[in-house]
Amino acid sequence: MCPRATMIEARTRALATALLCALAAALAGCGGGGGSDGGGAPGPGPGPGAGEAARARALASNGPCAGAASCPYRRVMTIGRRGVGVLRYPEAIAVGPGGRVYVGDQDSHLVQIFSASGRFEGQWGSDGSGPGQFGAVGGLAVDGRGDVYLVDSTHDRVERFGPGGRLLSMWGEHGRGVGQFAFGPGYGPDKPPGGGIAVEGDHVYVADTDNNRVQRFSLDGSHPMVWVGAGRGPGGVMYPRGMTAAGGTVWVADDGNGRVDAFDSAGREVAQSGSVGRYFGGRFENVFDVAVHGERVYAVDDNHGRIVVLNRALRYLSSWSGEGSWQMSKYVRAVATDAAGRVYVGDTSHGRVEVFTGEGTPLRQWGVSGTAPGQLVEPLDVAYRPGHVMVVETLGSHSALLQFDARLAYRQAWEKGGEAILGDHWFAPTAAAFAPDGTVWVTDLNNGLVRHLGLFGSFLGALGVAGLSAPQGGGHQATRLGTFAKPSGVAVDSGGDVYVADTGNDRVQKLSRGGRVLGVWGQGDPGGGATGGGDPSLSAPSAVALGPGGRVYVVDAGHRRVVELGANGGVRAAFGGAGGARGRFLAPAGIAVDSEGDVFVSDSQADRIQEFDPGGRLLEAWGAPGGALGQLSDPTGMAVDCAGDLLVADTGNNRVQVFTGVAAPAIGCPAR
Repeated sequence: MCPRATMIEARTRALATALLCALAAALAGCGGGGGSDGGGAPGPGPGPGAGEAARARALASNGPCAGAASCPYRRVMTIGRRGVGVLRYPEAIAVGPGGRVYVGDQDSHLVQIFSASGRFEGQWGSDGSGPGQFGAVGGLAVDGRGDVYLVDSTHDRVERFGPGGRLLSMWGEHGRGVGQFAFGPGYGPDKPPGGGIAVEGDHVYVADTDNNRVQRFSLDGSHPMVWVGAGRGPGGVMYPRGMTAAGGTVWVADDGNGRVDAFDSAGREVAQSGSVGRYFGGRFENVFDVAVHGERVYAVDDNHGRIVVLNRALRYLSSWSGEGSWQMSKYVRAVATDAAGRVYVGDTSHGRVEVFTGEGTPLRQWGVSGTAPGQLVEPLDVAYRPGHVMVVETLGSHSALLQFDARLAYRQAWEKGGEAILGDHWFAPTAAAFAPDGTVWVTDLNNGLVRHLGLFGSFLGALGVAGLSAPQGGGHQATRLGTFAKPSGVAVDSGGDVYVADTGNDRVQKLSRGGRVLGVWGQGDPGGGATGGGDPSLSAPSAVALGPGGRVYVVDAGHRRVVELGANGGVRAAFGGAGGARGRFLAPAGIAVDSEGDVFVSDSQADRIQEFDPGGRLLEAWGAPGGALGQLSDPTGMAVDCAGDLLVADTGNNRVQVFTGVAAPAIGCPAR
């Protein structure tokens, strides 16, 4: 097994154990060769053979272990599944040549490929802004050659891929000029991404949602022009979304006007149908997408959870919403048709694709909901105590604490912060920490609170004052000691005292369980404890962790460093600093400390984890962007379990990854 990087071992590891660890890591799945992405149980690694050591060394230099002297973990396990038919808010569907169905998710950051019968055939993508990466997928279209055009709503651009996912070109940026976009990125099921796209002949038509227009491009993104402009009357669009094109006509889901519009190839309106209204005939409440087959046009009536059928002149024919187990949710966002006239519907809230005949008769459905119990959407933090793992996630109004057992099997979820209504905003947990008595402290970002919950979710109390959540300078007396502005990190010591990263007030506060302020750090006041740490102020501290001997470490995100707090206030020591080199940070986010005092820091922008000794000397660095096992996407909160495993909230990959054998185990740790 890979020996752990203690202070002494770190000096000799590269020479004495590099080959042994690399080989062991390769056999156990280090760098994506093994492990599981489906619910906690590790999978087998590849069998031994010639070239395994070379493969392991290549992974260590180019893969998830990039930058490490040897792969620092033995294997990877996960909480939460990614891809392979798992859907998290499917917002876009397109059918290509041969009947292949392409599905784009808002929150999995993937394009998944299915056969017409629903058999999974492949996928590509990962969260990010680099080439071939994307955020929320707001639209998909396929041309006659099978190339796939994708609306990256998060980054205001269009990406063009070959049928298998090879990036061919991309264009666009945020703005209001010709060739620029403002799609609207989307934040959960109740705030979907904007954008829509259609391809016919030599042209690509793009619904530029927040700019209230449709733009037209050549297939490679050149020759941009505003094809249809803003307007409430005939010939204009407001907040356009999904689109389709056939036979020289382009149909637009004109959401802002509550109608479907049809335009000829010159951008002249030739037909119009619908109006904003309650559930009746051709009235729409959020028309999101449109598809055509033969003489029929199918429009998504999102808030009514139905498909409206029109003829090509856009006269109302019928509507259907499914029955029984086929009943569509209120959030229906995407529709497409194939050559046989089958209608594919993206049922966003249910996390599935439903297939109907043109008359609305159910045929089949597929997809595993990525928001079902035990799945994760955008985990922000993870907390540990023997026998229990708690995962925190917040996405729009979807907020939850999910509890797992020692074997990473799902137990239960709490979504209301102990059912106590405090403040004017929905419960928005961002961090959690277990107290010695097994209770849980949870930061409630939107309401400026730290909630105290029982192990089974009961409300026990809260620190702070609900409503005083404005950041410093924002009034409401939010800077008073004992109150918080956007708290985003929490830790609890052996005596039950609570440390809070009071992010909006640029400080860390220590409080008793009853709310008495015991200490405060930051706000430019060095106090009596600054002993060589440099600048004693804190800027947007985002996470806090406790180490042996009462050491307190804080992610000082605004200064892109980690600081150790002095016993009487101020900064005792600091390490890191801005930069992408080893030992530095682009965007430090989470922190955890093991039983020997080594400090682990996640860097959400660099997609890596770095390990330091208690004095701030770099021991290890590993990670690479991507969605394979061992790769990371926007890693945030972390925890170390007593067996020496590091649990990382792999936010952009909708999962928690467990890197085994990375840290120092605790004495008397029970078996997993």
